[in-house]
Amino acid sequence: MNKTLLLASALLIVGCGTPASYKDPNGRDLVVSLEKVNIQDFATAGSAMLQSMVQSKAFDRKDPPVLQLGQILNDTTNNFDTSLLLSKITMPLVNAGRIQLIESDPVASAARTATPGAKVPTPEFVLKGKILEDRANAGGTRQASYIFQLTLVDVRTSLAVWAKEETVTKAGSKNSVGF
Repeated sequence: MNKTLLLASALLIVGCGTPASYKDPNGRDLVVSLEKVNIQDFATAGSAMLQSMVQSKAFDRKDPPVLQLGQILNDTTNNFDTSLLLSKITMPLVNAGRIQLIESDPVASAARTATPGAKVPTPEFVLKGKILEDRANAGGTRQASYIFQLTLVDVRTSLAVWAKEETVTKAGSKNSVGF
């Protein structure tokens, strides 16, 4: 009888988990992981960098400049696609007509090669960067900071015309829900 009650209790506990549901990616009830960069970390850093970039003098011109994406080095212990950060910045700029983005994927390159007389614009700027991490522990509290660094380089002069660093820091004793 005791074993049956124990087994029934264990099954009840296992079966009472929270069911999966859709969440607003900009909401406050997302999972916050101290172990990795979350989607909200990209959104936070990308939004701040986008606002700074739009206000820079590099975009203070009549015609939208031609931008090419450079390397974004992921220097963290996590494996993730750095295009998550870049898309938070480049999509709004392209859609607002603030930049022209050279697409360098293989399909676009093959189409250009196959099209006689195709003219590829020369990039005026290259956007490059690095993502770093810093971890700290004090007692039972853990802290993870992710540092997003981006630089916009003028191709003609090789000079940086805009640079921004944005840090996202999370602390706690365990992963949680919240933003």
